[in-house]
Amino acid sequence: MKAKKLATKIIAIVLAVVVGLGAIYGVLSFFDVPEKAIKVTFQSTDGKMTYKMSGGEFNYYYLTTFFNIYQEAAYYEQMGQGMGLAYTGFDYSKAPSDQPLTAELLTTIGVTLEELGNPKNPTWSDAITYFAINNFVSTRYGAEMAKKNNISLSEEEKTQIESNITEIKMSANQNDYSINRWLRAQYGKGVTEKVVRTALESEYLSQAYFNSIRENISSGITDDDIIAEYDANRKDYDVVDIRMYKFTTSIDEKEHADLSEEEHEAKHEELFAETKEKADAFLEKVTDEKSFINAAKAEIKNEDVKSTKDPDATTLSEQKTYADLSTDTEELAKWVFDEARQVGDKTVIDNGAGSYYVVFMKTLPYQNDNFSSVDVRHILIKFPDPEKDADGKAIPHTDKQKEETKAEAQKVLDEYLEDPTENNFIALTNKYSEDVDSLNRPNNDGLYQNVSDNGQYVAAFTKWSVDGERKAGDTGLVETEYGYHIMYFVKANEETPKWEADAKEKLVQTEYTEVTNEIVKVQTSAIEYETTLVNWMEKRSEKSVKKLLTANRR
Repeated sequence: MKAKKLATKIIAIVLAVVVGLGAIYGVLSFFDVPEKAIKVTFQSTDGKMTYKMSGGEFNYYYLTTFFNIYQEAAYYEQMGQGMGLAYTGFDYSKAPSDQPLTAELLTTIGVTLEELGNPKNPTWSDAITYFAINNFVSTRYGAEMAKKNNISLSEEEKTQIESNITEIKMSANQNDYSINRWLRAQYGKGVTEKVVRTALESEYLSQAYFNSIRENISSGITDDDIIAEYDANRKDYDVVDIRMYKFTTSIDEKEHADLSEEEHEAKHEELFAETKEKADAFLEKVTDEKSFINAAKAEIKNEDVKSTKDPDATTLSEQKTYADLSTDTEELAKWVFDEARQVGDKTVIDNGAGSYYVVFMKTLPYQNDNFSSVDVRHILIKFPDPEKDADGKAIPHTDKQKEETKAEAQKVLDEYLEDPTENNFIALTNKYSEDVDSLNRPNNDGLYQNVSDNGQYVAAFTKWSVDGERKAGDTGLVETEYGYHIMYFVKANEETPKWEADAKEKLVQTEYTEVTNEIVKVQTSAIEYETTLVNWMEKRSEKSVKKLLTANRR
């Protein structure tokens, strides 16, 4: 009887102690003490660098990595339901720990099970943890090396950091939070202004250090290196001018709804063959470039008698690289860049699914002597707002409307030529340009910087801008779908022709990747750390993610 009472007392005492400890832990947890006090240590494989990461810092890097992956998946999801998952392998509607990592997905994201610590049932959370730790270690390494090499934050970088912190404070104020409470709500426990500020400073310093590595590599690349790279891989740098007309099979699936699978496939093949016959008939008419344009003109009118498409402009593809053409089909790129090609060669390329290109060689591949990047100004005189037809579709601008718009643009250009200075061009921009912001002000005084032929701007605008023959102060009129642009060439950011700049950049990037990959490997490969602590941090970060996902569904 006494033994039973004693046992009962002991159990009661133990429970009281456990409850007491639980209460203490609860209080400490409320004030984020574990995230601030507990740190996991990472040691580089060469033993030269040691990094200590608090729970709050882990939360920040984990959530930052999660947000990046989440936003990328959400971006692709806009293209259609399921596209986010298809493109990234990440389902942004689920928590990372609820998404298994298949062997195929591990290959896609470039991670091995060994690098993840050989978890029995790997999930996206394991991958995010891996990326977060690597980012933390690599950034802290770069920041430390920057300090050792006397690289400090520029005034511009300091201003940007303060701007970022100010934006966070504004968001916090709008939600009646202090900045630390707001960061806690967004990133999890232990994330404070100090944690974020330290991370931002480390990122800028690290970037500056790695930029210095790139600059050193770049300065060591010789002209002979560039020429050797160009000669070895000309199709990566040369461009070509061709003419193309595309024939596409039109299929009304409703008409074939009652067909069996075999009949359905046979019908498709029949329709594809008819389209191929049209492409072959077009090809037969082509004897030179002029006949190609005439054949295109006839085909355009055959498709739509009211069409105002310009057969010359719509069939011309200028300064296309191998990579540009391969985005349509690899067969097209291979045929065009075949060493056996001659000017005037023609063919039909099967683009798949009943789509065919009729192709004509206007030039052989040649060096791209355009500037790689330029600054230009422009004044836009827009075409009139288009009228609508009975179906509400915009009616193409008439030749008369285009001529009248061009005449307006010419008057502005003539006014500039009375005082051909950049200041006068800026003044006329503010007076006439219709390229304006929401407050009806010309965008940046009409200045467009770092314009290159990367597809960001309409073709005619880009072609005029990057022309390697341009000189400072050159002007001209350019027609685009928007209207007429009065162009002013400010400067080439690099006098080097594009083929040369691209060849050098490839050499620099190849060596830079090798060097930085080795640095990261030494700092992060097979890092020894307290697995239990990391797993604890990961689970707490995952709780923050789930809270955010739940809040977004409301």
